[in-house]
Amino acid sequence: METRNIYLYVFDTKQNFEKSRTNLGSEGSAFKRIICIEDAIEFEKEFALLPEGELAFMVVHVFYTDKINGIIRFVASRIGKKYPNLGFMYISEGDGKEINKQMIDAEIDHANVYKYHQVQSNLEDGKFKVYTKREILQLANASPSNLKQIESVLGSNQGNDAICDYVIITALEEDEMEKVLPMIEKQGRIKNEKHLIEYGHLKSNPLKTIAYASQQSTGMIDAAILATEMILRFHPKFLIMTGVLGGKPGEVKIGDIIVSNKVFTIDKGKITEDEIKTEIESVNLDSSHMTKFIREKQNILEFINRENTTRKSEVNILFGPIACVRRVIDKKGFFEENILYVDRKAIGLEMESYGVARACELVNDGNTTPLIIKAAMDNTSDKVDDAKTFAAWTSAMFVRYILEHDLI
Repeated sequence: METRNIYLYVFDTKQNFEKSRTNLGSEGSAFKRIICIEDAIEFEKEFALLPEGELAFMVVHVFYTDKINGIIRFVASRIGKKYPNLGFMYISEGDGKEINKQMIDAEIDHANVYKYHQVQSNLEDGKFKVYTKREILQLANASPSNLKQIESVLGSNQGNDAICDYVIITALEEDEMEKVLPMIEKQGRIKNEKHLIEYGHLKSNPLKTIAYASQQSTGMIDAAILATEMILRFHPKFLIMTGVLGGKPGEVKIGDIIVSNKVFTIDKGKITEDEIKTEIESVNLDSSHMTKFIREKQNILEFINRENTTRKSEVNILFGPIACVRRVIDKKGFFEENILYVDRKAIGLEMESYGVARACELVNDGNTTPLIIKAAMDNTSDKVDDAKTFAAWTSAMFVRYILEHDLI
């Protein structure tokens, strides 16, 4: 991110701003403009002058020696609530631990506090998303009441227009869907006696509508049925399956995320008196979106590993083929003997992905893009139950990142 293209709003008193503004860098080189605002009224006045295509961001001076008065005034101004796409960070040269303690005492959500000189580097490194005025206003004007009235549209939708942009499905409700739910603001539920199908929007962006459901039972058939039902109901642009799988022994460790560029089966074929002839079914999942993920890999990893408070080990992201079988595998040597024999590049094994990918190929005129994003809970032997929770979390965090950072 070129910070010299950003209009930087500084929530501060005029007196302190004049003393400390040079710590943020020079106007015209570090940032396009550096503008001091003291309250919501002043911000509205300055923001109205900003051209719609220009980038905007805000920093909030903490006033740590004055009982974080700057943060308290900013929260009270409701600027962050009204403009959720206007990114901001707290800044202070004071003691970060003491500031966090004061935030807790004031019952304000904990957030990182940065030094003045870190503002530019944080933005350059992509640690904060920066939007144009147009994008900020789009989200400010959006609310659940202004979103598509999904349930009323379902009965009348006859074309292929997306009712929800995204569908997320999991094989399991426990662990897998549980890790997805915190990122979604629920709006409603579809009347259905078999599957619990709900819809809403991404909490950080009401413009991103999401429908979501978990399977009644694991396996390829249930996955294909649920995927087909969700595609027919919502005509999504993307159908995302997240959750857990088995990783290639010796290469994939617990928690590592696998983004599939191909799914294939190994247990279809013909049995004769003399031999077993295997017939390979496969779906290629390569796309420009996969290239985006690869380019963004390091930032995604930094985000996930930074958020990871459950384990010391860092996770990795791998891209490659996934095999889909109809049995739970807990046998040493199975992957090498049965999976790599079919595709030497395979790095994962699970029970649903082919059904999901095939449904996306055949339903909705093939206009729904499947994304299979799962994390390793084992290496197809010596399974450890508590690893499932961690793997489900890492895969869900990958999905959260690509949604929040507009990679899909």
